[in-house]
Amino acid sequence: MSKKSPGKGAYILPSLFTISNLFFGFSALLIAEQGKYSWACMLIFIAAVMDMLDGRIARLMGTESQFGAELDSLVDIVSFGVAPAFIFFHWGFSSPEIDLFLKRLGWAAAFIYVSCGALRLARFNIQKNIVDSRFFIGVPIPIAAVFIISIILRYPEPVRLPIFSYIVSMMVIFVSILMVSKIKYNSFKKSKMKKEKPYSFVIVIIVLFAGLIIAPSTVLLLFTSFYLIHPFIFRKGRKEEIPSQQ
Repeated sequence: MSKKSPGKGAYILPSLFTISNLFFGFSALLIAEQGKYSWACMLIFIAAVMDMLDGRIARLMGTESQFGAELDSLVDIVSFGVAPAFIFFHWGFSSPEIDLFLKRLGWAAAFIYVSCGALRLARFNIQKNIVDSRFFIGVPIPIAAVFIISIILRYPEPVRLPIFSYIVSMMVIFVSILMVSKIKYNSFKKSKMKKEKPYSFVIVIIVLFAGLIIAPSTVLLLFTSFYLIHPFIFRKGRKEEIPSQQ
């Protein structure tokens, strides 16, 4: 008996989640324009959840397609590239206390972030079938976006201290460089912990969700910060040669 192929509706469902991702990312831009930075950041976080779900639903339903992959990348550059950069710039450099030099630095940091995000997505699209699925090459753009918004959620008031604007600009440039680097980041798609220690894995998830309920901005900042630096701490298993880019 031949395996039944998915219906047409099954192919639409993952795309609906992708479009929902775009909706929340675009809405974050409009909300940030009104100075509601915390709300804008929460919309980016919801967009990241939509981004996580669309691919998983497509894989579970056997409806992965080239169209879906390309649409996902186009949406990601809006929700996790342009929107976080826009929020970061308005939050960190709109105060009268910030001088012209720092405003230009913030503009440059935001542009570098968007550019590196676009390059990261383009590289991912051409390498996704030739690299080890256990790892990402460079920081995924949704993680970079969540790192930026977690800083803003932790300190939601517009920045008035020039030194803080400078520090945050350096952090944004740093995460931008990590996106286009060749550092290997765990994808957790084939995590041994899920199979070998399922009980411990469930406990970790429960603690993470509890932390998100109690202090969401702090937990997000700690989680994303740890993810950014974990390849430098755990080097074992990352010595495989990475395919060169042409």
